[in-house]
Amino acid sequence: MSNKAFAGVPLFDSAKHFNQIPRNVLFPDQAPAVESFVLGIDVDGALDDYRYTKAFLTSYSKKSQDTYDKFRGDAERLLLWSWLIKGKSVSTLRRSDLEEYTDFVAKPDPQWQTATVERRFVTNAGVRQPNQNWRPFRLAGAGKGRLNTKSWQGLFSNLSVFFNYLMAEDYAPGNQIPIVKKNCPYLRQETGINTARRLSELQWEYLLNAATSMADADPLHERTLFVVATLKSLKLRISELSERPNWLPVMSHFHRDHEGNWWFRTYGKGSKERDVSISNEYLAFLRRYRSHRGLTPLPSKDSSEPLIESRVKHRGIGSRQLRNIVEWALHEGCHALLQDGFDVEASELQAATTHWLRHTGASMEVAAGRNLAHVQADLGHGSIRTTDELYVDSDNMERASSAKGQVV
Repeated sequence: MSNKAFAGVPLFDSAKHFNQIPRNVLFPDQAPAVESFVLGIDVDGALDDYRYTKAFLTSYSKKSQDTYDKFRGDAERLLLWSWLIKGKSVSTLRRSDLEEYTDFVAKPDPQWQTATVERRFVTNAGVRQPNQNWRPFRLAGAGKGRLNTKSWQGLFSNLSVFFNYLMAEDYAPGNQIPIVKKNCPYLRQETGINTARRLSELQWEYLLNAATSMADADPLHERTLFVVATLKSLKLRISELSERPNWLPVMSHFHRDHEGNWWFRTYGKGSKERDVSISNEYLAFLRRYRSHRGLTPLPSKDSSEPLIESRVKHRGIGSRQLRNIVEWALHEGCHALLQDGFDVEASELQAATTHWLRHTGASMEVAAGRNLAHVQADLGHGSIRTTDELYVDSDNMERASSAKGQVV
């Protein structure tokens, strides 16, 4: 274990702050610590690394916050590792270096990890200062690999796009990522049953009860209950509920058609709008939350209030804060399961993320017999095959059923 403290700082702010930097300006005026850090790196080419990476991220920052966040995270980690560990410019990294980097990603130095998701920067007197608690990697749970196969594939895909950009700009001599990916010992070909990560009926019951109890005990947690219910019932991605460039969910995005059916219009992946159908049961959570906020029971087409309110008036909240809200409820649900003796279920719930709620909502609807095409439309999947592969496993259920009757 390294005895050194983490020597780096976050390099690129959230899309909101990043987009405020003029294209021809290299360092943000409101974040002098970043400029000081990069200029202080004793590596030939570090400044150019930063310049080309900023230009690379600029091409994605206004399109999709999720895409920007993914490219930012993987490019930022590589830059910091290349400078602080290898003492090299990213333009000089070769295949052996990148293979060494994958080993580092699989098992980062403890000083590069944190147990919780932390903001990159905090604002102090108008200045964006690096958060001292931020680290490039999040600590994995005991006994769990840091990345699953899908995450490794995403990492290689993002880095390959990054190096292709550097090549197109004549900054990097080549792209070694495809061959590094091919020989990566951590990337396994999965041939097992492909099941979405979701909550069981019991886990969802405990989570919902925990969120309800939190709201009953403290009105501040009415928001917690509403967020949990909304992510599961409307099967939303976290980005579809959060404020981001070009999107602020407001109450008027709930709308009723001429037959009295309620819908929620969201702006999702691929910059596509879609309408999500709403159950009568969910409307009770919407009424409760609006009542807590002093609003009419149901919204109208003129309801401009942010769907999930922040402490700043007329503003929504970001994906990080939404995740923190859900994680708090998950923690309380785990505690309740443990108290009632459901140790295995609590352990599984402890590994859950916000995205599990989307999968849970879809899985339960499919299991209840809802038309698969209707579920597909609500999820925003471009192909019904995607929905079928994630949520319909009748062949595997028959296979498992037939195995149960076999004699040992």
